[in-house]
Amino acid sequence: MSKKLSLLSAVLAGAFVMAGSAQAAPLTLAGNYVKVGVNDVGTFGSGGATSPGLLHDPTGTGSFGINDYLTPGTPHDGFGVKSDQTGFIGNDNAFGGSGFGTAAPTLLVGPAALGYANAATWSGGNSNLGITNSYFFNPNDERVLVKTTITAVTGLTNLKFVRSEDPDPDVNAHGTFDTRNQRGNNLFGAADFIGSAGVVSGLFLGFVNNSGNTYTHNTLISSSCCTTQDPDDVLAGGGAIFPAAPDVGDYGLNMAWLIGDLAAGDSATISYYYVFGSRIDDGGGDKVPEPGMLSLLGLALAGTAVARRRKTA
Repeated sequence: MSKKLSLLSAVLAGAFVMAGSAQAAPLTLAGNYVKVGVNDVGTFGSGGATSPGLLHDPTGTGSFGINDYLTPGTPHDGFGVKSDQTGFIGNDNAFGGSGFGTAAPTLLVGPAALGYANAATWSGGNSNLGITNSYFFNPNDERVLVKTTITAVTGLTNLKFVRSEDPDPDVNAHGTFDTRNQRGNNLFGAADFIGSAGVVSGLFLGFVNNSGNTYTHNTLISSSCCTTQDPDDVLAGGGAIFPAAPDVGDYGLNMAWLIGDLAAGDSATISYYYVFGSRIDDGGGDKVPEPGMLSLLGLALAGTAVARRRKTA
């Protein structure tokens, strides 16, 4: 049997996981700065308002307490796919799995962990496609690498993928759901970075594209805090672009990629980061950038240098 047919058979075997099945126990991954839950719908969060959702300790001492971006409140972390064959479907930590069902997440070890100390994966699907979200970070990282792979069971055209988040870093400590939301910062353009910072704490959570320009991509700040937005709307872009005054409110973050067409058995992988920190304007680079991040940072810094030379001239 060919490798492509073997992959397709594996996707078909796991593509009909039923959304109504018994809830699997979430996995918890913890480092010095970040502690997360990965649940049975393939998103962050431990199900409902159960901690951990997305915990961040800016001191790097592993002292996780009140800085949970998902709980309490409506713990929205979601993803979705849209194509001519499927329409817009998705899974969501706030409202449970739908389009891709539920399944137990599993730990990744050995070569599958890609050298990371913390690694987990989840797979679901339906009659049209299989989807896998894998999560990776090391103890001193203030970011989580996510790799999403979509495998076509049937031919898919005009395929798009979107990831979304409703960050609430100040709820436990200060009782407010509002964040300062912006697209782009000192390191990344509006299509490659979207983030929200607590209006009181300043603690931020954002998305950084790590797929370069392999796929057309963009970001959207949504006033609908707790739902995954249609990827066509996200690809059109929207919301405050740094350094303009940010959008302030209980808003959501969305990043989307246009994949295009996939023949049956073919796959596409999207790479991106969830990034955390205490300064949104220069956040997302982390301490030891990886190859994908280095290319993005190099482009960003080169652009900054050119702008400075022009100003000096």
